[in-house]
Amino acid sequence: MRTPLLTSDAAPPAIERAFWPAGRGPQRSRWIQLTAVAVVVVLVTAWWLVSGGQTATTKVRVDGRIVWVPGREPTVASALTAGRVRPRDGALLSVVTHRVIASHASPAQLFVDNTPAQPDQRVRAGDRIVVKNGTDAVEKIVSRRVQGVGPGLPAVEDRIWISGGGTEEAQVGEHSGEIVSRSEAVGAADPAHAETGMVVALSFDDGPDPRWTPAILQVLKDENVKATFCTIGYLAQRHPELVKAEFDAGHLVCDHSMHHILTLPSRPHPQIVDEVDQAADVIRSITGQNPLFYRPPGGNLNPDIINTAHQRGLRVLKWSVDPKDYTRPSAPVILARIEAKVGPGAVILMHDGGGDRSQTVAMLKQLIDDLKKRGFTFYNWM
Repeated sequence: MRTPLLTSDAAPPAIERAFWPAGRGPQRSRWIQLTAVAVVVVLVTAWWLVSGGQTATTKVRVDGRIVWVPGREPTVASALTAGRVRPRDGALLSVVTHRVIASHASPAQLFVDNTPAQPDQRVRAGDRIVVKNGTDAVEKIVSRRVQGVGPGLPAVEDRIWISGGGTEEAQVGEHSGEIVSRSEAVGAADPAHAETGMVVALSFDDGPDPRWTPAILQVLKDENVKATFCTIGYLAQRHPELVKAEFDAGHLVCDHSMHHILTLPSRPHPQIVDEVDQAADVIRSITGQNPLFYRPPGGNLNPDIINTAHQRGLRVLKWSVDPKDYTRPSAPVILARIEAKVGPGAVILMHDGGGDRSQTVAMLKQLIDDLKKRGFTFYNWM
């Protein structure tokens, strides 16, 4: 049974009379609408009071600008985000090329109402946030004794060259090792000369590799022979214990670039500097010494790469005997290729990384024994 609708002649119920004024028609509809709005306002107000009376945004100042920070628990970090302010740390730059050595050497500082603050610190309405960015700085220049190049040394060495330069006192970057200036050589300064005696140098590229490098180190130890390991920077970072093992065993650790980019001569100057210097930085951080040589990936060079290496105090080392062991021929083939071309002063190129080097490892002892029988000794620049 339906409840009959009120007609214009019917009297409104008591609750309606409490809200509706006397009258009929459109006035009654208007008061219904107003009553609904009032109920919504009451509900919103009640929710606001129950939630603690907090607003959805907080008004602060960031570097003098008014910023409204969203959220009920605003922090310094969220205020900076709302104000689109990104603190900047100061970098440590190398002394010659001004490349970045450390990106966060001088951290940015945050202040709330003149008091040092952290990014996760809560802020309140009216707080004043100030950001003081870090400042870039150039590394200190220190005196360090370096090997003298001596007169007559070629820009690129593809065989053993003996430098008669003695040692020199140089002004270098404290962290980068970049050479600012050299002083007079200390000791003999005889002209450099190519080695013509029965001496060869063994060198291994593209490591360190946790499988092949220790095996090669063991053969060299058993044979009492020193070698040169041309290491790739990112692999040296990954396996610093192997680089340290090479160095501690008396072998020479050589800079073979940071990422082994075969097309480096076509790259822009800043990238060339990074590839040469970053790998040298890694080696220095592990061994405590600046490397003596830079060996170009694939032997690919241009004047910019050579000058960059020399600026870092690195001689440029290539090779005179390449058995192409990186193509993974058999051990007898590698051995035969080397023995067919080796001669006085030869620099022999082999690999301890970059792929399967089992055949290189397999023939190494026989190579050393055969060369010893032919009267060769093994040169080490250390």
